[in-house]
Amino acid sequence: MTVVRKPVKVEVYDVYPLTLGHCPHYNLLAAEMYAAGAEFCELSTQAAEYPDDVIKSHQRAAEVVRFLRNVFRGREMNVEVEMVNLISPTGFFKSMLKRVWRRPAVVVDGVKVCEGGVDWERLRTVVEQAWLTKNNTI
Repeated sequence: MTVVRKPVKVEVYDVYPLTLGHCPHYNLLAAEMYAAGAEFCELSTQAAEYPDDVIKSHQRAAEVVRFLRNVFRGREMNVEVEMVNLISPTGFFKSMLKRVWRRPAVVVDGVKVCEGGVDWERLRTVVEQAWLTKNNTI
């Protein structure tokens, strides 16, 4: 019998630069990013032309990834992080489903954990608990 652990899905809801998905300097924070151990590459000069609020959104998402990477470094964990752009049709729909009214918001495995800011201790605790409950066997 093989033990398969599904990844913990962390979604970061905010407003993100739309064109950065094609930017090679945006390699970690593209549409989806897997395994919080990946390296983060700072914003390119192209992205630096966005308004400060949008740049801060990117930086908040990067902080979540760095936090997860630092807290869970060395553990056998699989954490999938997805940026949910609130101004996209999909992001708008997902925000209505999850009742996200303020940004940034963090949702772990479908459950809203933080809204209007990131509660780092709560995020760590919820991700750990989600990981411990994901012990599925085949």
